[in-house]
Amino acid sequence: MYRIHFGIKDLYQFALHVWPGKPKYTEHDYPDLSGRVYIVTGAAGIGYEATRLLLGQGAKVYLAVRSDARGQECVRRLLAEFKDAAVDYFVIDLAEPATIGPGVAKFLRQETVLHGVLQNAGVMCPPRGAKTSSGLELQLGTNNVGSHVLQTYLDPILLRTAAKEPRGTVRVVWVTSSVHMFTDVRGGINWDDLAYERAAWAPLAVLYCQSKAMNIYQAHMWAKKHDADDAGVISLAVHPGNLRTSLDRHITSVYSFGFHNLCFHPPKHGAYTELYALLSPTLTPERNNGSYIVPWGATGRIRPDIEEGMKGANGERVWSWLEEQAAPYLASK
Repeated sequence: MYRIHFGIKDLYQFALHVWPGKPKYTEHDYPDLSGRVYIVTGAAGIGYEATRLLLGQGAKVYLAVRSDARGQECVRRLLAEFKDAAVDYFVIDLAEPATIGPGVAKFLRQETVLHGVLQNAGVMCPPRGAKTSSGLELQLGTNNVGSHVLQTYLDPILLRTAAKEPRGTVRVVWVTSSVHMFTDVRGGINWDDLAYERAAWAPLAVLYCQSKAMNIYQAHMWAKKHDADDAGVISLAVHPGNLRTSLDRHITSVYSFGFHNLCFHPPKHGAYTELYALLSPTLTPERNNGSYIVPWGATGRIRPDIEEGMKGANGERVWSWLEEQAAPYLASK
């Protein structure tokens, strides 16, 4: 049976995300990004728009894509718009963690600095029973374990860069969602049945909600685990907004008409939220590490029991589980 763990304040914030007003931090406010290097995972929708915005400010951007064909097509389109842009790609599939090390090696051969990562790629509500190549439920395996493996490969170059840059200007952005509030267990993670395989019945979307709750844990725990490095990297969880993208391609047409067409916004608005997290000078390591950013650039409210969990034993348990799942794919790191 589905259990409710959200309150009136959570529902009020959820409603605000449907119509959050006009973006206030846009390309007109961004700094010059010449000489800065970023990685954006997911080349469609928000990821593509975020890349456009970064290129427009002079940054060099690598797209992490699932195929050469996709990477070549994105680069071709971007160069048609930004003739002299520094844009490239490397091929990984977050659902196939064995591809991540070899794929990211291209980036590591070519670059000596990394100023930010947008962990934007993900999957939402695939067919029931869908799994990664390693046998994990597809959403946990892609949205959480895959992003953890990738970030672990990128940590050394990111931390080296941060040591040479102004404090707080190097960042990791973990894309979550406001639907984290709809997870049906306290703390957001159903440790007794992570894939809901033994549940008599559960809404299919609850698996997606759980993976988004775990993204919030990842943002907080990455910051906690790297505090000792004192490099001043900011790690943030970001709900980009309710957007018209291909993420909900597995959802029914009734949902698409009722929400996608009436209550959702252009992907560029989601990119504005992500780049607020990535670039805004108002965010600092001391005040904002592990924070939850909401449309179109503000600090939001994490469901209280999830926030309590991430700061306590449940946060450590999530990190240990991610490390355990990632370990087989980091042996050669």
